[in-house]
Amino acid sequence: MVISLHNPEKPLDILFKECYYIHLDHEGGTGRIPVIDDCCYDLVFFKEAAGIFYYGENPKKVAIKNKVFTIHNVTPPYRIEGAGALTFFTIKLQPWVNAHFFSSLQNEGVVDISKFDSQLLPFYQQVFAIDEVSGKFSLADDFMNKNLFELTPSMEFVKEICGCVYESQGKITVNQLSEHFNRSRQYLGKVFKKEVMYSLKKFIITVRILDLVKHKAKNPDISLTHLSYDYGYFDQPHFINDFKKVCGVNPLQFFNNLPEFLLRHQ
Repeated sequence: MVISLHNPEKPLDILFKECYYIHLDHEGGTGRIPVIDDCCYDLVFFKEAAGIFYYGENPKKVAIKNKVFTIHNVTPPYRIEGAGALTFFTIKLQPWVNAHFFSSLQNEGVVDISKFDSQLLPFYQQVFAIDEVSGKFSLADDFMNKNLFELTPSMEFVKEICGCVYESQGKITVNQLSEHFNRSRQYLGKVFKKEVMYSLKKFIITVRILDLVKHKAKNPDISLTHLSYDYGYFDQPHFINDFKKVCGVNPLQFFNNLPEFLLRHQ
């Protein structure tokens, strides 16, 4: 298994959070990669262009035959499976530019985005033609640099909101954000949904749960009960419900398969 991660430098960091390369080779068996929705849309380049996407508690399955795709409007848990090797190069957008790139999405599930930009398929060819992972990351920087643009005032505002949520580790409410920015809950919700394509409440919950997961991964001896209290959950059913909204399974199931689930999020 090969997993490599790259974080962009300024000014590219206003467009994308990270890009990563994953190669999983299961000779004679089935390769499986879990996916967690962190409210940031992905440009996914799939070398083999042959796999199955599973989603939902009673899993639905969709064949993936696309070289370039994103995942849109589906319920967790998610996973991608394929016979033999699975090789992905993914560019993860910043949440405040989701709509800039993907506001025209209509179909749910695995969406072919190869026609969204004439440079996507040439990039697919180039990124898998290079052996060195550092070269792949340089290509990604060059590709995103061609897409660089000045954020609109609305995007800048949502960027500030996201910054507050990330800085607080998701331990913040919409009411607190409303007071901080001196704007109504309704206004914050409207402008956020317009740019991020997710509700502000869902974004906060997602950031909180994923931060909790990372903290637990680094501190395995901390009990889930103690950790949930630290993250503002004084009602276990509420904690489990929020956890399942993000990860698709309850906390015990999740942490019993921690190395697999954290493939992208550790």
